[in-house]
Amino acid sequence: MKSHKYLLIFTALCSFSGISNAIPEFEGKITGLLSGPTYGKTLYIQVDKVNGTYENALASCNNPNWDFIIDFDTDNGKFYSTLILSAYTAGKTVNIQSYDVCDGNVERVRHIWLK
Repeated sequence: MKSHKYLLIFTALCSFSGISNAIPEFEGKITGLLSGPTYGKTLYIQVDKVNGTYENALASCNNPNWDFIIDFDTDNGKFYSTLILSAYTAGKTVNIQSYDVCDGNVERVRHIWLK
């Protein structure tokens, strides 16, 4: 009987830790891109949250206009920027996951999957 009690407690703790460590994720279309000398080597990405799905968005990343950023000063950032631009131009659906921290008030891209 005691082992069942510990199993239930362990299961509950795993469930709660999974909720608190959920990775922010969007799936849908990109609606806007922003970059320029004022923004350094950063690409800002706006997504269609009305028609897409956006799970586990970070409350602290409360930028009203931009949802994700990519630093294209890195090799990965250059590659990611190319994928984003291709998806935006072709109107493709993307799956974007971010790190569970904000850079300023925008989520930094962790991975991109074009569909």
